[in-house]
Amino acid sequence: MTVFLHIRGMAAVGIASVLLASVASCGGSEAGKKTGAFSVAILEPSSLMPANYSEVYGAQVVSALFTPLVTFDIKSNETRLEVAESIESADNKVWKVRLKPGWTFGNGEAVTSKSFVDAWNFAANKKSAQLNAYVFGEIEGYREVASGAAETMSGLRVVDDRNFEITLVRPWSQFKQLLGYPAFSPLPSVAYKDPKSFEQRPIGNGPFVIEGAWQHDQQITLRRNESYAGTKAKAGEVQFKIYQSFDTAYNDLLANNLDVLPAVPTARITEAKSQLGDRFGESPSGRMEYLGFPVTSEKFTSPGVRKAISMAIDRDAITKAIFKGTRTPATGFVPPVVPGAAQDACGALCVHDAAAAKAAFDAAGGIPGNSFTIGYNSDAPENKEWVEAAARQISKDLGVNVETRAYPKLAVLLGDLGSGKVDTAFRTAWTFYFPSPENYLKPLFTQDAGENFSGYRNDTFEKLLRDGATAKDTEAANAKYAEAEKVLLDDMPYVPLWYQGVMAGHSKRVGDVSVDSFRRLRIESVVVK
Repeated sequence: MTVFLHIRGMAAVGIASVLLASVASCGGSEAGKKTGAFSVAILEPSSLMPANYSEVYGAQVVSALFTPLVTFDIKSNETRLEVAESIESADNKVWKVRLKPGWTFGNGEAVTSKSFVDAWNFAANKKSAQLNAYVFGEIEGYREVASGAAETMSGLRVVDDRNFEITLVRPWSQFKQLLGYPAFSPLPSVAYKDPKSFEQRPIGNGPFVIEGAWQHDQQITLRRNESYAGTKAKAGEVQFKIYQSFDTAYNDLLANNLDVLPAVPTARITEAKSQLGDRFGESPSGRMEYLGFPVTSEKFTSPGVRKAISMAIDRDAITKAIFKGTRTPATGFVPPVVPGAAQDACGALCVHDAAAAKAAFDAAGGIPGNSFTIGYNSDAPENKEWVEAAARQISKDLGVNVETRAYPKLAVLLGDLGSGKVDTAFRTAWTFYFPSPENYLKPLFTQDAGENFSGYRNDTFEKLLRDGATAKDTEAANAKYAEAEKVLLDDMPYVPLWYQGVMAGHSKRVGDVSVDSFRRLRIESVVVK
């Protein structure tokens, strides 16, 4: 399960592009021939089931077809009620949910408490083999259902059609935000009769409904859900064109065979800005990149050495020269797009200072053998360039020999990291799945977390996270998370490098094009001119 989470967060673009078949260059203007229709470029989704996709393109389509209990404001990422009328808890352990009336699925079936409870039990069930089943892990009874010992989670109880209760294994102040993750969407009763067939033509409660079946490696067509209980989509139809390469998609955009490209390739950013003008848009995302260390390795046991390496990396130069401004130098472990993120938490430790870096390195005793290696996955083409640039900077500033090692695929690197075989520094990344500082701290740095590839352990850090989880309100929780981040920065098991921006382009036919912090186009807001 952890591998798929990390793939989603790290390099879905690179992995998916290897697997896809080419899309025909013709047909791009078909959607435009219909009133109120537009086209969007994606790569082939891994799944269209809410709890089974593993990358941003599955999330893109799923979020158009399904609406969970809460959603997030596109500007602030604050949590707002959607299908839920209220979500309340007196102790952060037992949560009471009341649904708004009038919500239905695309087939007319009413969305009820049972629609959510049954969907979550299905997703958690071992027999369902849903990749994102782990997100239900804080609900009482999850382990029994995940192991196959039970069919339903004991922590879920339907009160009536509009009310149900969720009991967690422990108090958790951030649970309400988690409910906006698409895996927590409801499913209609027909989904369980033949889940594999349902996945090819899913029926949801979202702003769009699928038109026909998923045409693999070609397209997915959606039309506006006229009975949608939320704010209805502005366009009547959207055609997701499935590409092998976004370079091809960019060419189609220039040729007016595509309306929206939600991620302009980095290599074409400079030309896109001049060719598209005001049809080129930039927005921040929740994705960030790191240089990680196996802290139990004799080369990286010293926090002082790790902090020296951080100060030896010129983030500003790399983000400008290599990433063409599509990345922003990190100022901490929690990106600014996250509500409650501490401002400039990292301070001088994340600012390039050759003299300070060398002094800290020497004071910490240096690295045995005066050399180390940085591992990275080469299936994402940008990695080689920035890793080699960082290696040169570190070598120059610290007087240490830094080499690089290319892994052929992300999956290979992840497999070795997960099994503890990597004794070098390594490139890694993370994307949040709900907007909370906790989601950047707990999954990567707690001792039992599957994504803790550094082997980091700090009891004070973990206690502060527990205090945040049991805090009575968001403000108190965020204060604890800020304290935990300070502990993490003092230990520096990972070096925060940069936050990834989203660069989107669109045709003259459409307006109101915006991409959220999850790197998903808000297709319901797009206007066809």
